[in-house]
Amino acid sequence: MKDKTSIILPTYNEAGNIKNCVETITKVLERDGLPFEIIIVDDNSPDGTFKVSKVLAKYDSRVKPFVRLTEKGLSSAVTFGYNKAEGDKFVVVDADFQHDYTKIPDVIRLLRDNDIVVATRRSQDGGYGNFPILRKLASLFATKISEWLFPVKISDPMSGFFGIRKTVYLDTKDKLHPRGYKILFEILGVVKTDKIAEIGYTFGLRTWGHSKLDSGVIFYFLWDLVSIKWYQWRQSHHLFFGSKGRNSHIHP
Repeated sequence: MKDKTSIILPTYNEAGNIKNCVETITKVLERDGLPFEIIIVDDNSPDGTFKVSKVLAKYDSRVKPFVRLTEKGLSSAVTFGYNKAEGDKFVVVDADFQHDYTKIPDVIRLLRDNDIVVATRRSQDGGYGNFPILRKLASLFATKISEWLFPVKISDPMSGFFGIRKTVYLDTKDKLHPRGYKILFEILGVVKTDKIAEIGYTFGLRTWGHSKLDSGVIFYFLWDLVSIKWYQWRQSHHLFFGSKGRNSHIHP
C-alpha cells in the first residue's frame, strides 16, 4: 500500500506489555487515518512474548510477528524488522511505554519532507521524566560525542524512538553492522543527508518488566565510536584504499 508506515517493535521479555502496546499504537494511528503495519521482532523471549504476538496477529493482519532463534540484540532486531517491512517509512519504538506513542503520527508526517526524524528528550517540549541520573549523564555524554562524529547536530543521538525513509535505509544498509542497542547512532554515522528533523517527547516509565540496559551497552557504544570514525576516515582517504577499500566490510 502506498504511503504505508511500518512500526518496528524489537522485543525481549515484553509479554506483559506487548498487547497494550500494540493496541495503543493501533488506536493512535487509526485515529489519524494513517495506513500502517506493526512488525514485532522478538529474540525468542522465554516469557512467551512471541506467543502473545501471534495471538494478536490472528485478530489483526496488520500485526506481523517474527521470532529470531539465534540472533540477539536490539540493533540487529531493528534491521531485521526493516528487511521484513513493506512500508515506505519506518518508525522504531520500544514496547515498554517509555516512548510516547502519541508522537508517532507527528514523526510520520515529518518523514514526508525529511529523511530521518528523531524523537528527542532534549528539547523544550521534551524531557527525561524520572530517568536515572547516571543514565541521563551518559546520554548527555553521548550527545557531546555526536557533535564530534556527525556533521548534522542531533540533540538526542542515543534515542531509540525515530523514523527513517525506506529509501534512505536501503541506500545505507550495506554500510551498517548492527550490534548492541543504539542503531540510530550507527545510522547517523554513515548516512549522507542533512534532511533530519527532531520532535520532542518526554521519556516515560516502564509499565512492566525490567530494563535491558547493562554494561554491554557501554561496550557497544565505544565500539561504535571506533567503527564510525574508521568508516569516516576510510571515506576521506578513498584514493588510498581504492575500490577494494570502498567495498570492504572490515571493521576494527
